[in-house]
Amino acid sequence: MLPDDVFRSRLQSTITALRYWAPSVADAARLEEEETSDYWKIVVTPAVATACPFELILHADQRYDLAIADETYESRPIESFDWFVPFAGAVSEGNVVQRRWLSRLTGLERSVETLVTLPGGGIWREGRGEMPRMPTLDDDGTELRERRFLPYRR
Repeated sequence: MLPDDVFRSRLQSTITALRYWAPSVADAARLEEEETSDYWKIVVTPAVATACPFELILHADQRYDLAIADETYESRPIESFDWFVPFAGAVSEGNVVQRRWLSRLTGLERSVETLVTLPGGGIWREGRGEMPRMPTLDDDGTELRERRFLPYRR
């Protein structure tokens, strides 16, 4: 964890950078912003139905929450501020894949993984459920379904 004064300075710089990024998609998405002493939140809802919406909350306690598509990842530690603006840009460019592993026998979801390909080739990755893995032909009945998203502008 960063010392509080360093964290708050970097947090404010990141919020400012995201505020500068937001107008770049304002013609293609609805933007909502909220700020309190405890957090800053941005909600981005694209006009294109098959593009990926997201909501990012940066907390003063050095954590973030993220809702992306229909998945929510809460109370994640902020280890670096460097990826938030590239992440927002990558989502708006359609660089999001959501993988779902399902049981072929029951149809029940075993796990979900969300991947966002960042500029420069880095990948932001989060998931829930059993550890995701690629199914094989000799698999135990697991089926992989991928959902890809369109850019905000077409």
